[in-house]
Amino acid sequence: MGEVYRARDTRLARDVAVKVIAGDSTPSPDRLHRFEQEAKALAALDHPHILAVHDVGTEHGTAYVVFELLDGETLRQRLERGALPTRKAVELAVQICQGLAAAHARGIIHRDLKPENLFLTRDGRLKILDFGLAKLHSTLDDGGVQYTGGTASEVTGAGTVLGTVGYMSPEQVKGVRADSRSDIFSFGCVLYEMLARRRAFHGETAAETMTAILHEDPPDIAERTGGVPPALERIVRRCLEKRPDERFQSTHDIAFALEAISGSAAAPTWLTAIHPVWARALRKSAGQILWILRAGAGVPAFLLGGVLVLAVAAAGWLRFQASRGAIDSLAVLPFENVSRDPEAEYLGDGLTESLINQMSRVPSLRVMARATVFRFKGAADPLEAGRKLGVGAVLTGSVSRRGDQLKVTAELVEVASGVRLWGDKFDRPFADLLRVQDSIASDISEGLRLPLSGPEKTTLGRHGTEDPEAYELFLKARFSLQKETQEDNLESRRLFLQALQKDPKFVEAHIGVATTYGRSAIDGWARPGEVWPPAHEEAQKALALDPSNVVARCVLVNLQFYFDWDWKGVEQEYQELSTDPRVLLGEQFRPQFRVIGLYFWAVGRPEKAVALMERALRVDPGNLNSRLIMADFLAQAGRLDQAISDYRAIAEADPTDSFPLVGLAEVLRRKGDLRGAIDALRKAYELSEEQQGTKALATARTEEDYENAETTVARVRLGDLEALANQRQYVSPFYVARLHAKVGEREKAFAKLDAALVERSAGLVFLKVDREWDRIRDDPRFAAAVKRVGIP
Repeated sequence: MGEVYRARDTRLARDVAVKVIAGDSTPSPDRLHRFEQEAKALAALDHPHILAVHDVGTEHGTAYVVFELLDGETLRQRLERGALPTRKAVELAVQICQGLAAAHARGIIHRDLKPENLFLTRDGRLKILDFGLAKLHSTLDDGGVQYTGGTASEVTGAGTVLGTVGYMSPEQVKGVRADSRSDIFSFGCVLYEMLARRRAFHGETAAETMTAILHEDPPDIAERTGGVPPALERIVRRCLEKRPDERFQSTHDIAFALEAISGSAAAPTWLTAIHPVWARALRKSAGQILWILRAGAGVPAFLLGGVLVLAVAAAGWLRFQASRGAIDSLAVLPFENVSRDPEAEYLGDGLTESLINQMSRVPSLRVMARATVFRFKGAADPLEAGRKLGVGAVLTGSVSRRGDQLKVTAELVEVASGVRLWGDKFDRPFADLLRVQDSIASDISEGLRLPLSGPEKTTLGRHGTEDPEAYELFLKARFSLQKETQEDNLESRRLFLQALQKDPKFVEAHIGVATTYGRSAIDGWARPGEVWPPAHEEAQKALALDPSNVVARCVLVNLQFYFDWDWKGVEQEYQELSTDPRVLLGEQFRPQFRVIGLYFWAVGRPEKAVALMERALRVDPGNLNSRLIMADFLAQAGRLDQAISDYRAIAEADPTDSFPLVGLAEVLRRKGDLRGAIDALRKAYELSEEQQGTKALATARTEEDYENAETTVARVRLGDLEALANQRQYVSPFYVARLHAKVGEREKAFAKLDAALVERSAGLVFLKVDREWDRIRDDPRFAAAVKRVGIP
């Protein structure tokens, strides 16, 4: 399919692998576009057992993909050196299944799974190579491809054979449509070879091998080697069934079965045929049944018969449950405040956000983020919301409080079928809120049929505090923090501090206090020198209590960025944090991920910022704040048409927000569409109720009119800030300097800019890229200011 080169990424100072896709002729632009779409889908997988895609593109008509560079050997090379121990083979097989499951969940099929495409790194990890590239390559060919758009949606035409002989599924041999179960057959071939030390299907010619795949079963593994448990051989046999509907239906199920074997070799053999989640639950009772059977001579016949009937019925029911498979995506829709008391709104929102945080800790579950699901608050049709969000299940509920009593209802529904998976009502003392929340989280995992390990169950039920009063104060503080005003920020800090009085070891409350101090500095509500030190202190306290806490670490590196101007140290930290899956997947970490993107934007690397925001939006697509930041990054990167499209989409999603219209106006102006820019800016002024700007643009026709309107509004805002200063309220000199720059008042702008530099105002880190400074950017004093901040 191509040639692979070792290469040096000079921008990020790392070695990579570059695959140049082979082709006899130059593909059409349409096929190259589809190729890039598919490669981007692979990049979106971001799974530890799939080779990471860093970049994709074309150069002079030649398509290429940039991958991470691995150090180790292929599974083929490892097998040529000698047999694998059974336990090691099972361990590697589980990793293969986990990687396949992640891709299959995205609709991507490998089609060419074989030992040559499985790589063992020196630190013991397995990576699947060339995932989907057989399909990607087919998008560049003319024959046998039906393209239907979207992610991984091509199918091989009838009669077209793809794959490697010896590891192909019967469907591939026949040239008929192959789905994810084709990969399961190929996986069975690989697992058979790891255990039996020979290929499952091997003839003298390719035709003989294909015939064997279609009509023959490989010899028993036990004939080749000893020490392979019968249950493991049954798993291999089921993977190698000729008919797809007789195989395992998902790689998740295979992984569960393999983990059950590796974790409990002494389990009764009939249990290994059942879904491992349920098998573990019944293992103890199964042992009791077997004890009764062994002692059957002393048991009445009717009782013994009843036990056998129950055992058979339980096994059949559990097989039915196993066949349904786990649901791997969830939306926790906002809980309704049925008390109708606005003061109790924090309770429904808080319980929703806490459950999102809890369920996000399950690695195998994709949980929609807070900003995305809260767009559906009060939705009349939860199933329609679930369909729009693209999830397998939705959780809905209501909550009310009367005095010291708490009432919660919750219901888990499968989106595709509308089937109620679980539901319950809780009428408990309010002090039991944490236990109710834990019970709901546990029941969700069971309802979704998620196979949680012991450590995962422990993590799922972990809280920063067990004090119900501290927890309630925390929920109220977090609710206030969402409102994003200075008054609410101060109220949030007060509540977080009260929670710490109840429980001084409440890590999340320490982080909450640090966050409110940091926001005061960033939004210009307080002098940076007064609020950054306590923010640092609270974050350090959190780290002392929980050294592995990523959010506390993020707060500290944000301090280095905004206040310390330690650019070298900050980049190193942000590079590490951007690769930590917790920072992207954990609900409470996602705002920190946006700051990482802002850093790369600030230093003039917008494409890196765009790439980071693309990753963030894949797990939080409904977050309008992230989408707005993304549009700003695109505009800086010169991708103006894409920025225009994004600004318009955001404005349509939230017609009350003026910010996307301001961004849209600026980009349209840069594109030369002055009429469109004036219309967008006028609407922005109308939404923000800036009367002077609206009037100034009422009859605007020229570039000068546009600039005069902006100048008029900037002068009004300067007057507002001056009024606040006269009331002895703190006014950040940074924002005053920015407005003076906007109207072209250089001397006043630089006087205030000097004051901001002395204070180390947070916004100074964006001097290099903030377009509001453009009118004075050519002044040598501005370059000196950038140098003082030390921006690379």
